[in-house]
Amino acid sequence: MKPRKPRTRALAAALCLCLALAGLASLTPLASLAKDLRGNSNINLVRELYRKVSETIPSVVNARGNEEAIRSRLKCYEDYHEYSQRIHICNNAYTKKVVRLARESVRSRPSLGEFAAHVGMCPILHNLCMGQTENDKERCIQFERQCIDYTLDVFWRGAAQYTQQTYRLDQ
Repeated sequence: MKPRKPRTRALAAALCLCLALAGLASLTPLASLAKDLRGNSNINLVRELYRKVSETIPSVVNARGNEEAIRSRLKCYEDYHEYSQRIHICNNAYTKKVVRLARESVRSRPSLGEFAAHVGMCPILHNLCMGQTENDKERCIQFERQCIDYTLDVFWRGAAQYTQQTYRLDQ
């Protein structure tokens, strides 16, 4: 018998290892090997955000501009049907417009990175609103405006939500 080449030996060893692992895997139920994804869910975070946004009084500051940004995003969604295009094209333009509008009208020092990240949740809350209100588009546009206002209150305006809402009620 001829001695095996090193390459053939490595291939034979890898094949034996694969067969051994396959035999071991058949002894363990696959369900026990599956990763538990329940801990990775943000559903409670989204529920809490939805509750806080619904308690936010809509601001008149940037109301028209924010509504235009929302309507532009919705129009963009009609033009692009792929999820990745909506995220990269529509949501990026939306976030940039909302940030530009906030820079023009809000004079306090922002937590810009956190604001930009969290304002990206507003379109998600818009979709949840559509499900809650049986597709009441106008109501959900206002709800998304409330989300932008809530996000501004928390990450840009630099005051507690209560203070901002009290100020709005006084106007």
